[in-house]
Amino acid sequence: MKAKVHVTVDTATLSRLPVERLLRQHQFRYDIAGTEPERGDDIEVGGGQSPYCLPLSDRATDAETAFVREVLDTARLVQHPHLRAARFFYAHVLAGRTVFVTANDEFFGTPRSGERSRLAALAKTRIMAFAEFEQWCGEVR
Repeated sequence: MKAKVHVTVDTATLSRLPVERLLRQHQFRYDIAGTEPERGDDIEVGGGQSPYCLPLSDRATDAETAFVREVLDTARLVQHPHLRAARFFYAHVLAGRTVFVTANDEFFGTPRSGERSRLAALAKTRIMAFAEFEQWCGEVR
C-alpha cells in the first residue's frame, strides 16, 4: 500500500475536486487541504478525509514573516500582490504537507523553472502544476 500523501491545493487557482479524484483513482491514502474555502465544489469525502481549509492566523508570527519575506524575496510585505499566497504556502510548510498543487505560475514560477525550484528547496516540499501532479500520481512508487 502507498504511504499517505498530504496534498495542499491552491484553491485560489484550482479546484480541489480533480486533485482528489486523481488521488482516489490511483488508490492513494491521502489527506487533502485547500488554501481558500471552496466555491460550490463539494469535496468527495473518502479515505478518512474530512474536508478543510488550511488556517491562516489573523496576525503573522515572526517565523511566518521571516519565511514570507524570504519566499517573496523582499523586505516590504505591505500590499504585496502575493502575500496571501505566500502565507498559505507557509501554512502548508508548517503543517508538514508534502505536495502543493497550484496554477499560480506568476508567484510559484512555471514548472521546472528556477523560481519554482528555489521555492521547493526552501520549503522542502514539492510544488506542481495539475498536469505534473497527474503524471506524478501515475508513476509507480
